[in-house]
Amino acid sequence: MTLALSDWEEFYRDGKSFHKRTRMSINQSQIFTPTLIQNLAAMSIEKYFMAIFMSRGFLPRNHTMFDLVEEIKQIVPISPTLEETLLYMDSLQQICSIDNIKITSPKKEDVPQFLAAVDQVEFLADTLCKSS
Repeated sequence: MTLALSDWEEFYRDGKSFHKRTRMSINQSQIFTPTLIQNLAAMSIEKYFMAIFMSRGFLPRNHTMFDLVEEIKQIVPISPTLEETLLYMDSLQQICSIDNIKITSPKKEDVPQFLAAVDQVEFLADTLCKSS
């Protein structure tokens, strides 16, 4: 049995908090643009994934959506739709290289798939954190 890393519960709670704000933001489109919603969703997803990994005693190599997807697939299979959405989110903000930064604004039509992705990753966190 692997020992959980301390503070995984804090990441889980943060994921819930960002998730709640993401859901609330869709009713305030005059304030929350698709870009802001995408960033809130991404924060929630990252926090949930960190809770999963830390509850299982390890940290991911990196925190890009691509890397988080690769790490979670070592634990549990994920749906192709979720993987596609997370990789799409990753493609919108390629900011790891200071020499070649590329940021693309998401469309309003992307918001429902961002919310669905957060819901799916929350389910993974709810399931996997309790079973570790």
